[in-house]
Amino acid sequence: MRLYWIDTLKGIGIILVVLAHYSLPIALDTYIFSFHMPLFFFISGFLFDFSKYTESASYFVKGRFKSLIVPYFCFAVITCIFYFLLDELYTPGIPSIEFFENNIIHGISHILVAFGPAISYNPPLWFLTCLFVTELLFYGLAKNYYGEPKKLVLWLILAGVIGYLYSVYVPFRIPWNVDVALAAIVFYGAGNLFRRLTEPESKASFSLKLDSEFIEKFSRVEKYLPIIAVFLSLLYLGYLLKFPTDDKVNMNVLKYEDFFSFYLFAFTGIFTFVYLSKRVGNSKVIEYYGRNSLIVLALHFPLKDVLTKLVIIILGVEAEYIHYNAGYALGLTFMSLTILAPVIYVINNYFPFILGKKGSCKGFEGIKAHL
Repeated sequence: MRLYWIDTLKGIGIILVVLAHYSLPIALDTYIFSFHMPLFFFISGFLFDFSKYTESASYFVKGRFKSLIVPYFCFAVITCIFYFLLDELYTPGIPSIEFFENNIIHGISHILVAFGPAISYNPPLWFLTCLFVTELLFYGLAKNYYGEPKKLVLWLILAGVIGYLYSVYVPFRIPWNVDVALAAIVFYGAGNLFRRLTEPESKASFSLKLDSEFIEKFSRVEKYLPIIAVFLSLLYLGYLLKFPTDDKVNMNVLKYEDFFSFYLFAFTGIFTFVYLSKRVGNSKVIEYYGRNSLIVLALHFPLKDVLTKLVIIILGVEAEYIHYNAGYALGLTFMSLTILAPVIYVINNYFPFILGKKGSCKGFEGIKAHL
């Protein structure tokens, strides 16, 4: 059964991702960065159904490779070509993007290494490889501890601690964002456990594996969870508005700040928008972007660069003028999402292979049928 509030949650989440990349005022930027990517790991864990893959690990790996790694490479190459052509158009022979300063072999190796800082021309692609690794790690834990939630929680906590210590003490990165996945798996696992504790179709079978005392305690806490999450979230946002800081979380570059505040504010932001999404009525527009959040994630950054440049040229303003400006950020976010709507349609109907989807291109088939 499709959970439409999840589409709404993904839609709100991806809109916040786009908005945060348009140089918001520092307080809002720091606030959104504290939870927007943890939110997507949480959603992915919420949607993971271990029962479908219990018997076949290879089926799970192949499926996730097609839905995450194939799009990663497709969008990495497409946006790489796009930026290269822009460079050649505006500054022929003079690379303006660091990625293109070395030879083609160097560029290919960076795409294969597949972590955010390596793909400097389109950093958001880091999420796809990181989610792939995160799902493999969680699947490994689930194979052993899915029926023992308490042990699973202990392993998730251990992974989070190791991930944080790695970010502090280890000076090099691991390909495919394995290092980030150690922290991301906490949110992924929390999302999966949250569904098993709250959704009716998951709750019955899961409850058999937990003692009644725990279930009773969780039921009591769950009633107050939205209030606690919203209160802490607003308190944090209020603090940032009063004392703005550039020290924002950025999972892509292993910047978590303080261990406890990282997880506290990430989870308060997550649960604030989880319960907000459940309260919001159906919105076809938000759900549309939620269902197509992967395309928005992969393409909004190049579009951001183009739109920002156009605004600067057309309005004749300095780049600094539109930085940290909420009005410009909202306007450019709206323009980005509007432009991406037909792009989403074209990819889904004419080039589904970019998303790792099987089959024929329905759009082209329709054209042939009318010839």
